[in-house]
Amino acid sequence: MVTTWRRALLGAVMLTAAGASAEPPPSNSAQGTQLHGTGRFESINIPLATVEVPEPPAGVTCAPAKALTLNGRVITAQGCSGGNPPVAARFLEGHSLVNTTFQAPFEGRTVKLVIAEARCHEDITPPTAECTPENLYAGKARWEYRVTASTEDKRPEPLCPTGSGFAIPVPHAWSAGGDLIRNPDYFTFACAPKNEGSASQPFFVGGGVIAKCIDWGYPPWATEYPEGQALAYHQLCTRMARADYCGEGRSNTLDGTPISFRGPQAAVAMSPGGRLPKTVGTEGYALEAIWEMSDCGEVRPLCLGKARWDTLSLEATCVNRAVMQPSRMLRSCEEFNVANMGTATMLVSYSLFIDRALVGFKSGETGYVTTTAVTVDLQEHPGGEDVSGYSPDLDGNGVADASSFGALRMEGPLLTPKLPANIRKRMGTLIKPLYRCANSHGRYLLTDTSTCDGASGYSLKMVNGDQGIEGFLYSSVDSDSPGQRRPLKLWKHAQLVGVFATSTQAPAGFVHVRDLGFLPAVGQLPGRDL
Repeated sequence: MVTTWRRALLGAVMLTAAGASAEPPPSNSAQGTQLHGTGRFESINIPLATVEVPEPPAGVTCAPAKALTLNGRVITAQGCSGGNPPVAARFLEGHSLVNTTFQAPFEGRTVKLVIAEARCHEDITPPTAECTPENLYAGKARWEYRVTASTEDKRPEPLCPTGSGFAIPVPHAWSAGGDLIRNPDYFTFACAPKNEGSASQPFFVGGGVIAKCIDWGYPPWATEYPEGQALAYHQLCTRMARADYCGEGRSNTLDGTPISFRGPQAAVAMSPGGRLPKTVGTEGYALEAIWEMSDCGEVRPLCLGKARWDTLSLEATCVNRAVMQPSRMLRSCEEFNVANMGTATMLVSYSLFIDRALVGFKSGETGYVTTTAVTVDLQEHPGGEDVSGYSPDLDGNGVADASSFGALRMEGPLLTPKLPANIRKRMGTLIKPLYRCANSHGRYLLTDTSTCDGASGYSLKMVNGDQGIEGFLYSSVDSDSPGQRRPLKLWKHAQLVGVFATSTQAPAGFVHVRDLGFLPAVGQLPGRDL
């Protein structure tokens, strides 16, 4: 009976999706750093065969339950007998799945997952449809579940510790490196994020990118695309949403970074002459990357946008063109012609980068400048931690300065002074400004006081009408936080008056003045770890 029911439902869904071909509309949302959003349990894949359901009503005897994932749904079925009136079969979904359990391998032992609560999924791209039988069957709605997880030596804890606290059941399994593994015998719970912004300025907190990509219109099952293409687009989307440039399951973005993206048809339509615009929208989303799946099924960016190269801290991952696309990464995305890519399996992303690369430069023995005003020559920059090819652009005109300063070190990411208002408000006193100062002798000072530490001859250096703010640091970091980062420090020369340096490491001949604050970690949620 269960096999017949499974075939009937799957057949109906495939027939429903067979004629679909249009790509999802362009979307504005936010990037994330976790795949599932489950924190401690990110690595688990759940065998459907481990399902155990609540006892049937009195007088009814049922065979062991079988579980099936159907698109974004998990449904159990049992053949039964007895009851008055007689019960021939029992199907559970939604609220009736409360107290259902699954078991999954976890770190050489087992984790027990218990569905504690069910509700209709709150889509992060409203409107949200009600979970009526008609909407569920048509794929317009799905249930989401609050799940607890426990190992043999631990008390139950929330499977989704951040975000909305609820998760969508999603078919197939995932590797530790972020690869989607097609396997109908497994599923995962994908934690949904929570919008702590507004509808017009979303800021999605917590959860994982699997759930985000489903809501954006790129689920790992047939809808707008047939199943094979849908799986490819879901893989593309999850890599894009994490800024996983090297396809290794590691993020290169800060959680909550606003993103705008579109499929190939929309990308071609917005690119007269085949050249993608450098920015989109009134907010100024900058071109981030063109994402494409190779013939071997690997997802790599074809290219990164010039603004992404200039702001990329290179801290979290490999980020080198040898791993990405060596024959193409010598060009920025602005140089690509997308006129003939309307049928490609491709996504184009734009971003409001909320982190910028903070790079240290040195001139002679005592001249230091640490700045986010940089430009990168892709012909000279090999990627990784190598900072050759980076040049200061202290006048902010987008062209490398003619100066004696050579790149010394990538200090890490710094929060941009152009943080979107909703993120700036949310972080409040958890961040503080880092001010840019200079004197008439070509010396520089980066410090946390707008008075330039009272240093003689120094004053705020404004660039393009700004307030002399280089960016924002974390004002403090919880010592127990997994996202704790190294402090940025102010130094002064031991003998020379008025000579300063700002860096994470002590320059030769300089003494420590004080810690200024903490650099954020690529991959962490801004402010949430403080």
